[in-house]
Amino acid sequence: MELVEITDQAAWDAYVSESPWGHPLQLWGWGETKRENHWRPVRLAGVRNGQWQAVAQVLLWPIPRTQWLVAYVPRGPVAEPEAAVAQEFMELVAAWAKEHRVIYVRIEPGWRLPALGWPRWRRAKHQIQMAQTYVLDLRKSEDELLQAIDRKKRYLMRRAEKDGVSVRRLPLGELGDMMPIYRETAARAGFGLHSEHYYQRLVRVMGEHSYLMAAEYEGKMVAFLWLLGGGAMAIELYAGANEVGRNLNVNYLLKWQAITLMKSAGYMAYDLNGRVSEGVSGFKAHFSPEAVDFVGAWDRPLAPALYAAWEGLWPLIKRAGRLVRGRK
Repeated sequence: MELVEITDQAAWDAYVSESPWGHPLQLWGWGETKRENHWRPVRLAGVRNGQWQAVAQVLLWPIPRTQWLVAYVPRGPVAEPEAAVAQEFMELVAAWAKEHRVIYVRIEPGWRLPALGWPRWRRAKHQIQMAQTYVLDLRKSEDELLQAIDRKKRYLMRRAEKDGVSVRRLPLGELGDMMPIYRETAARAGFGLHSEHYYQRLVRVMGEHSYLMAAEYEGKMVAFLWLLGGGAMAIELYAGANEVGRNLNVNYLLKWQAITLMKSAGYMAYDLNGRVSEGVSGFKAHFSPEAVDFVGAWDRPLAPALYAAWEGLWPLIKRAGRLVRGRK
């Protein structure tokens, strides 16, 4: 197998979208969005006899004031989990990364495996994407999906419609009134946000793979749910509601409309993106999803001493980053 850097966006996105192991975070646009946070995306393919065997969008981040980098593959590689080609490909990626002064490669595949089982790869102490999540099987009929929802929540969905709430997908490239609602939600829940420019870039570069759903009341957005779709998977990314939306209980209707849209778009699975807290997970559980544990984060150390030092410092770096974002 030969490792080749891919510079053709259309070919890349077509491969990721057509692969049963493709994921929205492996799409070209996601890598472009990450440039906002100083990551540099490189798209690598394992090629044999002129055919792509596996691919990985590798995000490179320079460690400040050093010549070293870290490499991260979000929800990748795009390859069959237990096939030998996946391991062979990632060894080629690791060799390439070492030549580029990378101290370790971290992967977080969307694979339902108890462990990776590759020599020289170790379970990471920290994860970026959530390994514990809820997933809906969109191969079920719409009626099956609806009947699985708690009866009281189906009532709230109907009630929101009777009260005049409507849901629509915003035109491609538009944020509408999402940001004021998201800021209100973040202030209420106590989490940090990226810059507005980050979200503007995301909605633009993800194009048709971005699904920004708006719940509207009396002509104004009162809640939103933002999803990405790629390969067989649709995944929830961001969500928020203002006080009007909360009082109207629009979130059940909003999520149901998103589920049906993702199903009609041809996705086979709907990732609710995490079992994170009792309140949020309780809300998600009303839709009767399957509790899924992905394989988690795995590292391939390439400079062992530097890797050990970085692992010790990472919690402090992450905490500092959150504090900085919280002051913006």
